[in-house]
Amino acid sequence: MSASLVRKGLQIVDPQYDKPNKRKKKSDVFTLAPQNHKLIKKVQKQGKEFKINLLSTEKKLTVTEARKNNKSKEQLLEENLRKLKRIKKASRVQLDKNLVKQIIDRAVNKRPIRKIKPKTEKKTAFTEEDFKKFEEEYLN
Repeated sequence: MSASLVRKGLQIVDPQYDKPNKRKKKSDVFTLAPQNHKLIKKVQKQGKEFKINLLSTEKKLTVTEARKNNKSKEQLLEENLRKLKRIKKASRVQLDKNLVKQIIDRAVNKRPIRKIKPKTEKKTAFTEEDFKKFEEEYLN
């Protein structure tokens, strides 16, 4: 049970129970810096004086983000479906029987398949007749 639910329950049971909420300040990197390292500027708005940390940044909403937040669920769904169709169309792969067999073999063996290079006959400077002559001389 959360603390807020416990407080609400206590307020129902005991109307005199009213503990002020102590909210923690938002912690950011700029609060860790010593006071003399902070760049603080005093600004007056509507007759009140505020202190602003010049190094801190607030996230500002851009026009595209605002439009995205204002889209209805149907518009978002249609946009996502269009994107998925484009992805499906772009990732279409033609598989032939050889490629399917290689994929299955690799999955079964759990290691990559070595490419079998076709053996080519090595060319030599000697002919069959030269080998026969050498064989006769060597054996005799």
